[in-house]
Amino acid sequence: MTITNTYLSTPGEILLEEFLQPLGISQYRLAQAIGKPQSAISDIVHGKRAISPEYAWLFGQALGTSAQFWLNLENEYRLKLLEKTMSRSVPQLAYA
Repeated sequence: MTITNTYLSTPGEILLEEFLQPLGISQYRLAQAIGKPQSAISDIVHGKRAISPEYAWLFGQALGTSAQFWLNLENEYRLKLLEKTMSRSVPQLAYA
């Protein structure tokens, strides 16, 4: 299955648009709250860095969500990105 002409929101965009902006929290304030560099938050927001399990846990604690929520966003994004960029299909192997 190939996905075409579908906009993929990065987990960082969701972090920014669904959490930080509505709550009036700056990237700097989030970074301070979780004890991580603001540059790391900025990289996540701009799609330059994936959300690791550690960051997922920290975001969950700071924003009242679960770590699994953030990991699911990251995994779903990565899978859709892969499906969008794969140029070949792999044959399905049948059980003998």
